[in-house]
Amino acid sequence: MVIKTVSKILAVLLAAGACIYGGYLLIRGTELVIPALFPPAPGPRLVISMEKFTLTQSDNGRAAWTINAGSADLYESKEAELKDVRVDFKNPDSREATMLGDLGTMDTGSGNASLRRNTQDVRIVTSDGYLLTTNSLFWKAGERQVWTSDPFKLLGSEIYLEGVGITADVDMRRIAVKNNVKAVLQK
Repeated sequence: MVIKTVSKILAVLLAAGACIYGGYLLIRGTELVIPALFPPAPGPRLVISMEKFTLTQSDNGRAAWTINAGSADLYESKEAELKDVRVDFKNPDSREATMLGDLGTMDTGSGNASLRRNTQDVRIVTSDGYLLTTNSLFWKAGERQVWTSDPFKLLGSEIYLEGVGITADVDMRRIAVKNNVKAVLQK
């Protein structure tokens, strides 16, 4: 009786071994793809999240602009999602401007960015006393130009200007307003 049981167990093991070896011969050299239990989410893939993000662009050895954010999510697409954003612009003639916003998106390749309001207006403050406020601003880094199609207010020592839609240099030296312009000149 014991020999019969051992023979049956041995026969089952030999059959299982033959099946496994046959299966191996059948699929060797074939790439197996095992489906993922948790496939990645659609859309851009997050590379890194960080606190205290800083990026500086220089022209001829001098810092042209520096962007700082309280936090940043960087994606494979070279896009960055930013929070608590500050962009400092330096001009060769010593004029400076600072752009501030709660939330932003930046193309880390070109430096182009957009800032938008969450709790506070997006604003630009210049070293010669101009203050621009609005709900969102787009910035083209190479041309040092900002624009919005939202309502805005611009206050300077000699002028108060408001309207809908503006394009300007970051230092507010050249400005084009699109609609509903109201201006007050001051002495």
